[in-house]
Parts: sequence; structure tokens; C-alpha cells
Amino acid sequence: MEDNEPRQLTLSAAQHDRMRIATVPVERRYPTAKIRLVGKVAYDETRLAYITAWVPGRIDELWVDYTGVAVREGDRMLKLYSPELLSAQEELLQALRSQSELSKSKVASLRRSATGTVEAARDRLRLWGLNGEQIADIERGGQTSEHVTLFSPASGIVIHRNAQEGMYVDIGTRMFTVADLDALWVQLDAYESDLQWLRYGQTVHFTTEAYPGERFSGLVSFIDPVLDPQTRTVNVRVNVANKEVALSRKCSCAPRFLQIWRATGR
Repeated sequence: MEDNEPRQLTLSAAQHDRMRIATVPVERRYPTAKIRLVGKVAYDETRLAYITAWVPGRIDELWVDYTGVAVREGDRMLKLYSPELLSAQEELLQALRSQSELSKSKVASLRRSATGTVEAARDRLRLWGLNGEQIADIERGGQTSEHVTLFSPASGIVIHRNAQEGMYVDIGTRMFTVADLDALWVQLDAYESDLQWLRYGQTVHFTTEAYPGERFSGLVSFIDPVLDPQTRTVNVRVNVANKEVALSRKCSCAPRFLQIWRATGR
């Protein structure tokens, strides 16, 4: 070529095909990378329900007697004998009788006082764990019940059970722990070199040993701001929807370790 001519490289068709040359427009975009992390599936701590005793008493009958059983809100959990509940029921019945006697009174303040006493007795029973239907049954029957059935306030899987038949409980005694498995956490350990590719709200994909070949997805919901000085890793939490209950069948009793985790960061 002459010096004044543009510099060109001429290729034959066969050479062009072997070199696989391609041209694309210049564009601005984020760089991507695939990283590998190891972690485990855990319960979502925000979806744990602790069923505690609201009143002292003795557990005389237990319907939920092992861990791993699925319960729904309103299911029977146990039957409790409590002298305090027995006294509160009697107070309600006495208040109802007084209200009935004073209903024809010409003194309005007495009628209001009787009504207030009834409502206070109902509120005491409600705060001690009885629902509206149980209170209505006591009022209709006009008799107290030595045993009171306690129902589950939440739906999920029983992952811890401390209640035993014949056991005495006090206010605040934890009897059951129920986990809602519609959503789970995946706890991952990220090295310092991986942090540049991780961010809040990022979509990630992972596989598990329990389901080889299946891929699950979740969103990064938390990145621990403190680095572990021994492992030099940071905890990364991923929220995973579990509507299909695929993961929960393997995680309802104990967390399972992940085999591999891949994510595209930017």
C-alpha cells in the first residue's frame, strides 16, 4: 500500500470464518461476574411465632405432641387447668347476673357500672388467651369450665416443643415455636474480594444438594456491615419465597447446606 492510502487488512472468506470476527456498537453497561459462595437454608426469624403461657396452670392434655407437625391458626394445641382462669370465669358469670338484675334499675349510673364490670371480665379472659367463641360459650352455658383449650395463634410448622402433659407453666413460659415456611432465609458467607459484586436488592440464583439440577432464586436483603476477623467473611442474607414448599420439606427440621451459589453482580 502507498503511504497516503488508509491501512487495510484484507481477508479471504475462509479466513474471516475461521477468525470469527464480529462487530458490535459501543455501549455503556455494568460489568458482570459470577461468584461462588457456600451457605445454608434457615428459618425466617421474622416469621417465627412463640406460643407462651398467658396464665399460670397445668397442662392436662396435649394435642400437638411432637415437632415437625403442621398447624394452622386456630388449631387446638393443649388443654390447660388454671385456678386463675376458673376464678375469672366465675367473675364473668357474677357480673352477668348483676347486669341482669340492674338492667331494670332507674339509676343509669348503676346500669353503666354493671355493663362496665361485664366488659372488664370479658377483657380479662381475652387477655388470658380465650377467644370470643369460648367466652360466648361460657356466657350461654352459665357454668365455668375447669379446663380451657388453647389454640394456635399462627400457622406453620412446630420446630420446638417444650410443653409436656402434667407440666406446670407460669406466665411467659414458652411452650411451642412455630415457623412459617412460606419464606426462608439463605445465609451465605462472602469473602472480602466478593463484596464489590454484592448489593442490597440483588437477584441471586442457587442450587442445593437436596434438589440437584433445580435452581432457586432470591433477593439479597441484608449484608452484614461487620467482617468476621477469623474467617474474613461477611454474612449475606437472601430472602427466598417458598410457596411451592420445595425447600421446606428439607428444612423444616434442620437447615441444609447449599452446594453452590452463583450470582451475577454489578
